[in-house]
Amino acid sequence: MAATLPSFPEELLERILAHAVIAPAAPHPRASWHSPSSSSPSSEQTQTTKPPRGRTAPLLVSHTFHRIALPLFYHTLVLHSPRQSAGLLAALRARPFLASAVRVLVLASPSAGDAEVLGVLMLSGESRVGVLDVTLPSSGIGGNGSGGLEGKELEELAGALRELCTLRALSVRKGAGTYLSQRAPRVLLDALAEAVNNCAQLHTTTLTFPLSTDPALLPLANALSTAPALTTLRTPLPALPNAAPAYALVAENESLQRVCLGDDIDVPALALPAPAPALVEEECANAKELLPVPSRSPRRATCSSGSVVPSSSPSSPRAARPILPTSLFLSAARPHDRLCELIRAGTHVAVGGWRGRAVTIGGC
Repeated sequence: MAATLPSFPEELLERILAHAVIAPAAPHPRASWHSPSSSSPSSEQTQTTKPPRGRTAPLLVSHTFHRIALPLFYHTLVLHSPRQSAGLLAALRARPFLASAVRVLVLASPSAGDAEVLGVLMLSGESRVGVLDVTLPSSGIGGNGSGGLEGKELEELAGALRELCTLRALSVRKGAGTYLSQRAPRVLLDALAEAVNNCAQLHTTTLTFPLSTDPALLPLANALSTAPALTTLRTPLPALPNAAPAYALVAENESLQRVCLGDDIDVPALALPAPAPALVEEECANAKELLPVPSRSPRRATCSSGSVVPSSSPSSPRAARPILPTSLFLSAARPHDRLCELIRAGTHVAVGGWRGRAVTIGGC
């Protein structure tokens, strides 16, 4: 007997539609000169005659699909421009219940409108934003060159970030033209440090730049050193040995289990480990949360020294490249036993091939 749509369990429909509707966490950013709509008549005519495609197509199938898939559509929000932030803000104000469906927020080019978006998400009273991926802006440059993020707008965004208290994973990026000596990234780093202090469930932090003893990064390092649930810190391998004290400070956190270092750390925010199936089932049963199907855990490999090689993920299929033990940073980190233990637990350090400086034992 063929099953009809009304007789099909909605839980299964929800899991199936999640794969088609939920946005990738970090799609390729548009170029600054790219326009989302074309002004040519032929292009407009072609766009109106095209059938609906992409993530919005399942929402137009039926009333049932729309009811199930609409919250999934807002599960992951990737904001690249002030125009997108304004559109999202209008949608959330028109349908406030959608704010509780947001789980992942990616601020690829922070703007003044993002502060209002964060305010709406927090004012809903049911904010469940668990993953934040934010790119530090450079002073005087706003989203896609649309204006500077300075003064009152910058303070409003920083104030909204300080109010976050439900984060479980944080990813902070820094563009090639952004420097920690600029005011905008320093203000946001201070705000993120306060957010880390407020998030009791934060377990993973990813930085696309190494920590250091720079005054702009010390508040964040201090916050990470006291985060009660932090288990994983991921950053690129520092090139200079004077970064070791900052990592040693974070290593004082007793809950920290691994420090992952490498030059291929710049991966999408959702390259984080998927939640365990039991956790997903429990959350769905208690709060009826709309979550995607967790991916199977990849096989974990070990290197010859016995340390675990960080596994790859669907959004980052390549295996982590090993780092050389002759790094200046690793040499500076050796006196810190706790830091060395965490690096061995989370970083694949090459053992063979390259040899370090020869040491004569028992002689001069």
